[in-house]
Amino acid sequence: MTTGLIPWAAALAAAIVALGVAPVAWRLLVGPSSADRVIATDMLGLLGVCLAGLTALISGHAAFLDIALGIALVGFLAAVAFARLLERGSARAAAEPAE
Repeated sequence: MTTGLIPWAAALAAAIVALGVAPVAWRLLVGPSSADRVIATDMLGLLGVCLAGLTALISGHAAFLDIALGIALVGFLAAVAFARLLERGSARAAAEPAE
């Protein structure tokens, strides 16, 4: 573990990022639209990557960087899957005849 200003700055950054989780989780649960939930899911993934990277910096263990990479890859694939799901739903709505 390093000494000096970097661990304090990393701990402060981790606290700020952790505070950002609550409003994003609220947007994920409340909505109001599916697009809001998709963006909130992607943002939660980004916050997880940030926290894993900061944990690697604070603890000095590089294994947390592998975890951050895994979260980033899964988050990207989830965002692509949600986008395809929303696109498929809007294509069905456009194909249905209006009454």
